[in-house]
Amino acid sequence: MLAGLRPDFTALRHACDRYGLLGCYAYSIPDADGRAAARMFAPSIGVPEDVANANSTACLAAYLADQGVTGIAVDMGDHLGHPSTIIANARRSASGTLIRLGGAAGIARAVRLPRLG
Repeated sequence: MLAGLRPDFTALRHACDRYGLLGCYAYSIPDADGRAAARMFAPSIGVPEDVANANSTACLAAYLADQGVTGIAVDMGDHLGHPSTIIANARRSASGTLIRLGGAAGIARAVRLPRLG
C-alpha cells in the first residue's frame, strides 16, 4: 500500500508550509512482531522522500507506546533503492516516555573532503 503512494509534491509542500509542518510520515500498522513500513515526504525542506527518518519513527514509537506497543522495527527507503530499518523501543518512566533508537548503515561510497587551513 505504501509503495503505491505518489504524492503531489507541490500540493504537499503548500499544505506543509501553510501549517508549519516539515512533511508527511506515512506508515503501516505494525504487525504482531512490531514490524512496520513507512515513507517520509518532506518537500518543504527540500527532501522529496527520506530513506530513513529516525525523528518520525521515534514519534511513532511514542504514539504506539500509549497503545501498549513497546518495540517497533520500521522499514524505509525500499522504494528509493536504499532500504533501511530503524528500530525503536519505548518505555514509560516517571519523567515521561523514553525512546531508544537504533539501526544500521552501510557505506556506499567514500568522499574525501579537502583539508581546511
